[in-house]
Amino acid sequence: YNVTLYADFFYPSPGLMPRYYSGLIEYQKNAPLKNIPAVSDDRLAWSNTLDLQARDGMPLLPVDRQIVLSIKKFTPKLDISYYTFGDYAYNHSLVPTLFTALSMGDLAFNSSVYGPQAQAHVLHYGESIEVIIYSDDENDHSIHMHAGEYQVVEVGPYGGPVAKNRTTVAYQRSGPAPMRCDEITIRSHSYTKLRFHVNHGAIIFFHCHMIHNYKGLAVTFIAAPDLLQKHIKVPDEVIKMCKIQNIKTSGNAAGNAGFDLTGLPPPFLVNRE
Repeated sequence: YNVTLYADFFYPSPGLMPRYYSGLIEYQKNAPLKNIPAVSDDRLAWSNTLDLQARDGMPLLPVDRQIVLSIKKFTPKLDISYYTFGDYAYNHSLVPTLFTALSMGDLAFNSSVYGPQAQAHVLHYGESIEVIIYSDDENDHSIHMHAGEYQVVEVGPYGGPVAKNRTTVAYQRSGPAPMRCDEITIRSHSYTKLRFHVNHGAIIFFHCHMIHNYKGLAVTFIAAPDLLQKHIKVPDEVIKMCKIQNIKTSGNAAGNAGFDLTGLPPPFLVNRE
């Protein structure tokens, strides 16, 4: 199939935004190409994720635990800005988070061992998690979840006011079998509710897919670290490559025992007053 994507993440700009991307979706090599003629905007049947239902009919998940994330922008200097989901801007650890989860035993269930810069949330196997994201930012943010998918449950307005060239997000609730995906756009001055089930062990990176990811807009979900310790063995070749690069492969975020984070670079604390 030929497909055209319509992107309007940023403020309208003549010749730049909104932008169209066109390409080919291939389900099978050498399959015949179905050419669909391009149509103008006024003939398109626009829809959004909450209008859709999961084809397999998976019902709306119950909620065992709720995690609240708030998108904030902080500019300490004129030419420097950070975006965060919490009190700290995300940054990598001295020890990869997976190695910490694998090597810390029962302490892997304590978020402190991953360091404040990881913005870690430890999840237990079998839990149904609801994540509520509030954004009082003027930008849209494309939020992506690794190693899983979530139900898109609800959106609505939050904070504001929105810019003159933006539309206020209207309240909308999903149907009984919400659409599942691994990425959704959080609109300016809005909130979104997502739900997912912890059905495997994983280090789940949850982040903005645009440049704000590099400015700190990310958290880490540590899903079922006991299952990771039981079933995951890091290949010797990976350990070897880490040693060549002087990357520590065990211990907490700083490579130490217990809660001793000595040597870990201090994270950037966002002023939220």
